[in-house]
Parts: sequence; structure tokens; C-alpha cells
Amino acid sequence: MDYLGLFTPDTGAAQHRLITARIGVIGLGGLGGIVAQHLAAAGVGRFWLVDDDRVAPHNLNRQFTYTRSDLGRPKTEALADYLASIRTDVETTGVRRRITVAGDLAAALPDDLDLVVVAADTPPELPAVVAEWAAGTGTPTTIGAVGVGVGLWGPVLDPAGGGCWTCFERDRRGGLTDRERDVEDRSTAPAPFSFGPANTVVAAMLAHDIVEFLCSGTCPTLGRRAALDFTRQQITHSEESTCTCPTTS
Repeated sequence: MDYLGLFTPDTGAAQHRLITARIGVIGLGGLGGIVAQHLAAAGVGRFWLVDDDRVAPHNLNRQFTYTRSDLGRPKTEALADYLASIRTDVETTGVRRRITVAGDLAAALPDDLDLVVVAADTPPELPAVVAEWAAGTGTPTTIGAVGVGVGLWGPVLDPAGGGCWTCFERDRRGGLTDRERDVEDRSTAPAPFSFGPANTVVAAMLAHDIVEFLCSGTCPTLGRRAALDFTRQQITHSEESTCTCPTTS
């Protein structure tokens, strides 16, 4: 509880918010699994785990919540068992589904979650799909991704506070050069490889911001994206988005 004092002076209330928090995690790989691990260990009490994949041998170099005994198992089941092994009171609901449209989320998740984490890298339009659903339910969301040489986490977007993905992307892309936009538009495929330490660092930073947001309603990536340059070990933050959309009541 002393650590929660970094986020709010009322550590008892913060701990209660974690214990009662209801979190959705979309994508249970090298980011999503580790984020869930950290959140469960921090005290988050309930998870909806969304993924349609099974544990494969090539996952084990970076998806550290799984072992060889999990090979062939649905990730939803294997991760649920792992979380139960570190927290006997944690509650999980596994959803074996690939999310491609907002209707998939309506069928997979309750509409009163405290936060949804987007940790899957396909399809490329997934963040916008989740944002569409979140705007209708008023659900806060955040995202993490690892590319070649850079890791990204955020923004945390809270529709009730006027945060939306469309405005964030508008402001972010408006700050790119023509060349940067062209490179981004031609690089929509996920990175062809992944590195365990890179995934773990980004997942830990993402989990840290989620805990702070759950405890206090704010965090360094509220409305902003953090980028870690692995070669320089330098973290930068985007400018905070200025959302002009109506807020969700």
C-alpha cells in the first residue's frame, strides 16, 4: 500500500479500487499476458481475457506466463490458470474470439468495465474498433505495442472525460512529417519478430500507468502516448490530445 501513496494519499481507497477493478485484456501474448500478470499481482480482482489463439512453441521466448506444459492450450485457459496460481482470489472470464468489429466486443465484454487494454497487433484497425465500442459504453481504454527498436504504450482514453481515439490520432498524425506519414501508412503489418525484454519493459510500464489511473483517475499517458527508444533508452511523450467530441455522460 505504501507504493500506492505515489498516486494518491488515500491508499486504502486506492487498494479498494484495485481489488474491485474489472479489466478487459484483448490479446494475451507478450504484452497482454505480462500486463495481466502485473495487474493481478497489484491487486486487480477481475479479468476478461480475450484471444482466439493457442500457446505455440515460438511464443515461449517472450510470453512468460506460459510454459511447455501449456502448448496447444487456448491462451485464455492457460493465462487464467497462471493468474490463479499467483492470486487464488482472482476471477477470470475467458473469451475465445478474434475481435474485428465493434459487435464482437459487444458480444465478448460487459459494458461496465473499468478499463480495456488493447494488446493485440492485429487487425491493424483494432484500436479504432475498440474505440468505437468504448465510446458507446463510456469505457476507458489503453493500448501497448512493440515495434523494431521502439515500444509504445498509451494513450489512456476516458470517454467520460472527453478522450477519444479519433481526436488522438488526428492530433498525433498532424504532428508527423509527410515522410513519416508515408512510412507509417506503408508499415501496417506487425513486426516480423519480437524480443522478450522489449515486450516485458513495455508491458510493465503500461501496467504501471493502468494502476495509477485506476487509483487516481490520471497517469502520465492519459491522453498521451509514451515511446521508448530501446537503443537510446529514452522515453518521450506525445502532446496531450485536445478532444473536441461530446463527452459521454
